[in-house]
Amino acid sequence: MGYHTRDMLRTLRIYPALLHAYWQRALVYRATYLVVLVNAAFPLVMMSIWIGLAQGGAIQGYGAVDFAAYYLVAILVRRITGCGIVREIELLVRNGDLSVYLLRPLNPVHYFVARILTARLVIIPIVAAPVIFGMLVTPGIWLNLAPLNLALFAAACAVGLAFEFTAQYALGGLSFWMTQAHGVSAAFTLAESFLGGYIVPLALFPAALQIGLQALPFQGGVALPVEIMTGRVTPEAAVARILVCAAWVVAIAFGARLIWRAGVRSFSAVGA
Repeated sequence: MGYHTRDMLRTLRIYPALLHAYWQRALVYRATYLVVLVNAAFPLVMMSIWIGLAQGGAIQGYGAVDFAAYYLVAILVRRITGCGIVREIELLVRNGDLSVYLLRPLNPVHYFVARILTARLVIIPIVAAPVIFGMLVTPGIWLNLAPLNLALFAAACAVGLAFEFTAQYALGGLSFWMTQAHGVSAAFTLAESFLGGYIVPLALFPAALQIGLQALPFQGGVALPVEIMTGRVTPEAAVARILVCAAWVVAIAFGARLIWRAGVRSFSAVGA
């Protein structure tokens, strides 16, 4: 058994305890998730705007009910795929507390992974309840709940979360050289919200631009999972777009690793 295989197995054995620790932390700070629930109301504003515009007729194939279904699913998907770790990384670097993590046997990335995964277990049920209620009281909403489609939806959400995390981890690595990495992260989030379908469904963009956006990873955060769940993409097209996002995740993860390696060397060199 090679060194890397043994190291991976050792890490996997540690994960249950790590996940349990962050689960307890999530329960202690569960009140903060009410803030997340309030923030989730943003798509409702966009939904009301588009529903109002659709009263005069369908827009690019989206009627009032279609917009309702899109944004209600988007609320849930965003809570599944969204994660914010840049400010936390920034504070750890700035205060020198990152050195504590660097002295531990696990790579610091695993602590952030554990925190994000356990947070999903708390926030998803909180958000899912009002979303499901909203769908039940809205006449005409239809979702594709076929087993294959649900599997594709789950895969798209997993890839979307992986993209969000790797991108955030890479941006957080900039904290080794700049004091306002969260400002870069805010700009990234704004661009992602617009180009990834959180503000405007990709179907409302010009056809040529839609093709370009489907070649980018931003769609994984909201647009792709939502389009799968609302039946607006074929299984074949969904698989192709999931693979595109997965390829981006691999590339970004590689870049994040390079950024962190260089950053940790710089961090250690100044005696933090």
